[in-house]
Amino acid sequence: MSKHELELWYKTIQERSTKGKLSKTQMISIYKDMSDLDSTRISEVVDSLARVFDEDHSGTVDVNEFMRGFILTTKGDLQSKIDYTFRLYDQNNDNQISDIQDISEYLNMRYYYWFYLFFIAIIYTYDCEEICNITLSVMENTSIEKLQWNLNDLIYNRTSSFEYLQFSLSNPSNYFEIESTKILKFRLQELDREKICKTNLLNDECSLQLQIFTQTSFIIIFKMIILDENDWKPLFNQDYIYLNIRENLPINYRVQLPIAYDYDSIQYNIDHYEFINNTEGLEKIFQLEKSHGELRLKLLKKLNCELKNNYQLYILAIDKGGLKSNVLHVNITVGDLNEYQPRFNQRFYHKGIPENVAITNSFSSPILQINATDDDCYDKTILYSILNSDIPNDIFPFEIDKFTGLMRVKHPLDYETISTYRFRVKASNLHEITSSMVPIIIDVLDINDNQPSIQVNILNEYKSNENNDNFMININENIRLGQVIGTILIRDMDSTMINHHLSLKILSCLPLTISCPIELDSEMENNTLSSATYIIRTSRLLDSELGDEKFIIILEANYGDPSLSSQRHLIVNINDENDCVPQFTQLNYQFRLSNSSPIGFFIGQVQANDDDYSQNFHLIQYKFLENDCQDVISIDVNNGSLFLAKQLSTEMKLNITVRAIDIHNHSLYDQANIEILLFDETTCLPVFPQTIYVFNTTEHQIVPYEIGQVNVDNCLLSSIPISYHLIKEDSLPFPFIVDIHTGIIKVIRELDREIKSFYKFHISSFHSKTQQLTQTEIQINIVDENDHYPIFDNLHEEYVYISTHHHRTKKIFIAHIHATDADVGLNGFINYYFTNKDHYTYFHLYPNGSIILYNLNNVHLPIRLEIYARDQGYPRPLNSKESIVIYVCDILKRHECSINESPNKLRKNFYLGSIFIMISVVLTLFIIIICIIWNLFIKKQFRGKENNKPYSYQIEARKNLIISDSLYDLSPEIHENRRLKCVVV
Repeated sequence: MSKHELELWYKTIQERSTKGKLSKTQMISIYKDMSDLDSTRISEVVDSLARVFDEDHSGTVDVNEFMRGFILTTKGDLQSKIDYTFRLYDQNNDNQISDIQDISEYLNMRYYYWFYLFFIAIIYTYDCEEICNITLSVMENTSIEKLQWNLNDLIYNRTSSFEYLQFSLSNPSNYFEIESTKILKFRLQELDREKICKTNLLNDECSLQLQIFTQTSFIIIFKMIILDENDWKPLFNQDYIYLNIRENLPINYRVQLPIAYDYDSIQYNIDHYEFINNTEGLEKIFQLEKSHGELRLKLLKKLNCELKNNYQLYILAIDKGGLKSNVLHVNITVGDLNEYQPRFNQRFYHKGIPENVAITNSFSSPILQINATDDDCYDKTILYSILNSDIPNDIFPFEIDKFTGLMRVKHPLDYETISTYRFRVKASNLHEITSSMVPIIIDVLDINDNQPSIQVNILNEYKSNENNDNFMININENIRLGQVIGTILIRDMDSTMINHHLSLKILSCLPLTISCPIELDSEMENNTLSSATYIIRTSRLLDSELGDEKFIIILEANYGDPSLSSQRHLIVNINDENDCVPQFTQLNYQFRLSNSSPIGFFIGQVQANDDDYSQNFHLIQYKFLENDCQDVISIDVNNGSLFLAKQLSTEMKLNITVRAIDIHNHSLYDQANIEILLFDETTCLPVFPQTIYVFNTTEHQIVPYEIGQVNVDNCLLSSIPISYHLIKEDSLPFPFIVDIHTGIIKVIRELDREIKSFYKFHISSFHSKTQQLTQTEIQINIVDENDHYPIFDNLHEEYVYISTHHHRTKKIFIAHIHATDADVGLNGFINYYFTNKDHYTYFHLYPNGSIILYNLNNVHLPIRLEIYARDQGYPRPLNSKESIVIYVCDILKRHECSINESPNKLRKNFYLGSIFIMISVVLTLFIIIICIIWNLFIKKQFRGKENNKPYSYQIEARKNLIISDSLYDLSPEIHENRRLKCVVV
């Protein structure tokens, strides 16, 4: 705001005032012409200004007092007054009041007179001589930064020596302080009228007054009037009250209620009380009266307990500023006499329940709710009891809660025994003055409580044997794809109303490394609801080399409610067939032969392998394909060794084709080429025929043993020795050696694949005549043996508590177990098994170690599950040495689990052990004391003999020495061994 704008405001107010007074209409006209506010906001501003400046409630505002909100002095002409105002607020000396735009924006949100009250405080001043009275009106909750004044500016032009005055408080004040001898500041953190004037309110005015001294006799009487804001909400000291009102009280009867408190001034304190829940026409029944600071509840009509025995009143207190209090909840209870008979809500009760309904316990759900009502207000308690004369109470399966009327089953139900129960229930009030009876009919519904049966029929050519747990099937690996092996018939004895469909599936097929060899075909499934037939047929081409046994669990579910299932185990043995073709280890063999080699000289060996699983099918016969070389080279038909049959004198090369033939099936064969080079010993050099030799050996064999041989083609005379040497990369102990003369590689230390599975080293050959050195690389693979048994991670007994009553149609997870096997491949693949085969009827034990309770029918807890682990090792699988034990217990019958007995057993064993230790300690002390006494007695006896015959001991010792010496000389054994002489004294 500039000086010009302030001057326009001043002149406009002076021109439009009437005899120094401004009415609300005149102020509204001025604001419409001088401001941009809308009509609604102008009315709010004018009303606020009227409340501040209209102290005598005359409906007009004094112009001089009003103008002090703009210009803070009455001395001098208009220009002097405006200069004084800007000197106070023009902080930047730019002829603009600082941040006036921001202030205007804030004033648009809050009443316009806030600007006059807080940025240009309302100051009541009078001419000062020796005492100067200064009065300020300030709204509470004003920012503390605004509550400070320059005293020199406040008394400007009101005393001639104001510039030389220094100020101080006459007495210490809790609310004010003076800084720099002239700045008066408010000390507290907030300006709260209710806190400051809690005990100082007089005629609803709250003010702070203090005396300010100067170094002269000039005194300032400073008064700050704190104007109230509606910042306190009315408050009831309690949220809930309970009233008991009799129904026979007269109209206009009044009940005292607690009042709400509001610490604001009279201008804003409590105005009235009202109901906030009038949905039931409460104002036609009750009325709130506020009189002489009290609150009363007035009855407008008589209460009737039979129509309504309780009322909930929600009362609010509202102050004059519109703020609302917390809600006072008034609970009114209406009383009555006991004059009505209990009345059932039904003429009779008819209910159908399944026969597997839960037996009574704290968690079981009720089967029926019997409900009777009493129209009386006080004696509302109904007691229920069963009236039964047909069935003895000890076998009657139902009971009723006498207070709630909830009926539960206390004995098992059986549809086949009794399908319908008829009896009556009696309802009486608490004092049994009146009672009523109602008939009850309960029908027992049949449930799916019979497990389906699985009947396996295998064709005779595949059938082996059958026991209670497993069904053995033998099939050849060359069986055709889709070959029918047999059929499976599943049946269920339950009614067709319960079972709508039967199904069969393969739950698991072990091992999991290859697909299952059989499948179930439902093409022959009939249309009856109680049975179904499945065909067992092969699902793929079989190969015994991939595995010779399959363990299959067949699960049948009948889709009843709850669903029941049965299991049947099939073991499928795949018989090996002679279907593998022999395979040479090399397609081309090359050998070197000296032209001076004699007849019968060993040239080399060819080798073929047969991968058939059965050892009987590994027999191979070797023969040459052409007959023209048989007079020169001969072959051992059993092992493929080549020998020289005719001596050759010239250098030449022979090419021969050899065939490896399966003895049992000559159509299975393989061919390889043999190249034999003849050389002259005088010109050739010895070399290894292979640059890399690969050998395989199994771990944990008895050492030493041979794993293979390397040799060089010695093209020189055989009489000249060739030596073989093993080259190691480090000095650590090595499990292999090589024979220096023959090149045979031996294992001298036990091999363990789990420690090291592969070895690579070199062997060199040295020819002593030619001084030639050659070497080859050796690679040895350690084949795993099934030498580790499965070990469980945790062998502690585990107790699992479950509730079967809440899972009638669900599977329950019991536990997860885990075991490890240090072997690799199938040798380390682990499956888990129950030691008790009966447990498969209720529990699934999955290959990952998860245990699931899937069949809740007739399961009797607690159950002790003992589980062992087994690997898939070849040729012999290994079981775990320990088994893991899990107790599955009923959470409602914890006392039945053996874990509760273990503390008593431990305590008993502890007592017995303590007694045994105490007895042992006492006996030990007794023996020590006896030994000490006996030792003292013996010493005393021998001491007397030594005093009497000391010389005899010396003579006897000499005799012993002579005898011992003579025995030494006569003993040839002692003499030959040169033993020392022994003297015993």
